[in-house]
Amino acid sequence: MGETERTGKVEQLILENYQRLNSMISEEVDFASNHGGLTGDSREVMWLEFFRKIIPKKYSLAQGVIIIDSDGNHSNEVDIAVFDEQYTPYVFQHNSLKFIPIEAVAVAIECKSSNFDVDNLKVWSDNIKKLVPKTKGIARMAAQGVVMVENDTQKRTRPILILASNLKRQTANSSSKMFEILDKAFDLILIKQKSVFHLRAPNEDKQLGWWANELNCYDPERSKEQEDKEKKKNSEKNKDNSKDKVISNKLSDLRIDGYDLLTLNFQLNQLLMLINNPMFFPHYAYAELFQKQITK
Repeated sequence: MGETERTGKVEQLILENYQRLNSMISEEVDFASNHGGLTGDSREVMWLEFFRKIIPKKYSLAQGVIIIDSDGNHSNEVDIAVFDEQYTPYVFQHNSLKFIPIEAVAVAIECKSSNFDVDNLKVWSDNIKKLVPKTKGIARMAAQGVVMVENDTQKRTRPILILASNLKRQTANSSSKMFEILDKAFDLILIKQKSVFHLRAPNEDKQLGWWANELNCYDPERSKEQEDKEKKKNSEKNKDNSKDKVISNKLSDLRIDGYDLLTLNFQLNQLLMLINNPMFFPHYAYAELFQKQITK
């Protein structure tokens, strides 16, 4: 057997495994949805196990999370949060609820059955997007000693927002208004198509440069002249360095037709690479938040 033939067989085995995985998760979610004795928590556990398989181990996953910022704002409950526990030491807990600073959260996942209020999902998404990470932290730098460090490239990094639902695609297509709302609220949406999950990525036709700006929220106050200057600089750099041309690639280039969970694996992990540089944690900002509370 030639090397090419062996490789082809391995690739086919991987594709078939993702097909089986998709069908298996679909059956489990259907079973949980059709049996009243099983709660939404059962669905969350199924999805948590799946995302744990495809997300790098540097991230931790948790259920029942409230995301907070150092200004005292908080999100609605997040079914599954993917967060950086290595560089963000604070995971506050009250009974089964966990309170995690926005600076640590990379992905927020909402798990739903086929019945949900789309307006409530918009509120859920908006409340996360309103949280404000602080960009300043104090750290020891090799050349400068202990200094105040400000992250200039990640002004307001926000989590990647995912909806994992059992909504039938045919039902969703009958309501363009529903998708109009969901597409603005979420980056990645899983819905049912026949007996398997289909991945909808509303902005997958956008280039990775757009995604970097969207997730890292570059300073909106910068002038058009500054923006044009940066684009020109990047363009000139790309001419000399082929490695930088990847920034013009689109998320849709990672789609594997007919294998939506494999596509999700590629697209989600590429987006994580755009935000995976840990922010310097603003310890003083959170200490001040609690100091204000005890002096009220």
